[in-house]
Amino acid sequence: MSTENKIPSEDILAQKWDRTLSNFVVKTGLGLSVGIVASALLFKKRSWPIAVAGGWGFGVAYADAQRIFHPSNIPGAKFEKEKPTA
Repeated sequence: MSTENKIPSEDILAQKWDRTLSNFVVKTGLGLSVGIVASALLFKKRSWPIAVAGGWGFGVAYADAQRIFHPSNIPGAKFEKEKPTA
């Protein structure tokens, strides 16, 4: 038997989902708040800066989620399989 502590796959997946959902909340909220401030200060209280900044935050969070769930799609990333030991 191996002496290593292996993390169950459902715990790894749960950690990825937790990180992804927190990224969506934080980055979309940050984008919305930047959009609200920009709308109030720079654009005479128009609504399009809020939508653009919120969409930008959502897009950044989506890109991070893609990197979290599919790390092999990152340019330059190399993964090597471990050779089985007897």
